[in-house]
Amino acid sequence: MEETEHSFYDEAKLYAQEAIELCLHGKKDYAQEFLHRTHTMLRRLSGDLPIVGQEEYLNRSFATRSFEEAEGWGWYELAAGIYGMTEERPGTSLVHFKRAWRIWRPWSSSAMADAERYEASCERLRAGLWLGEAWARIMSSDRTRHAANAVLRATLSEIERIGAQVLIEETIGQQRLLPPAPPGSPAYSADGKTNPYICSIANSEKYFTHERKH
Repeated sequence: MEETEHSFYDEAKLYAQEAIELCLHGKKDYAQEFLHRTHTMLRRLSGDLPIVGQEEYLNRSFATRSFEEAEGWGWYELAAGIYGMTEERPGTSLVHFKRAWRIWRPWSSSAMADAERYEASCERLRAGLWLGEAWARIMSSDRTRHAANAVLRATLSEIERIGAQVLIEETIGQQRLLPPAPPGSPAYSADGKTNPYICSIANSEKYFTHERKH
């Protein structure tokens, strides 16, 4: 990869991360501008990402040509999903979080460098934590509650396996800045506060040692 292209992907990643901070702190117009800039830059560099893998929907991944390209697109999709959550559009966010998860999936197992495999695993799991929250904010049905629980429990198990518990604290801190979940959704709280759904999963209590100390 040319050095210039590498730097553009780095810049796209930084724009996406800035968009996340802006939308979580109420500056959604600025966040939208950063998201648009990021998407325009990525489309100019990559076009649309091809889907690869088996025919079964859950086994598909998005192909990126380099780890830097995965970083740019992965962070963009995460940022777009979080923006949708601040706009109270969890269904739209589901699409973006699933894309982020699938972008990181092949790199979490096939990246040449150990550090890249670990980073890809962490970012795939970060997307999983957000995916579970998005499912939990959709109007309640057996399917949405089951999907939220299944995604979060699988993600927590993998986080424990690789020792990336800091992801849980980071994500909970960000999710507490979201608007309250709508009535009738699994994540709804009667006190009107924003309580990330992950906190209500009984078998995840062991992960919150930092939370209990404060």
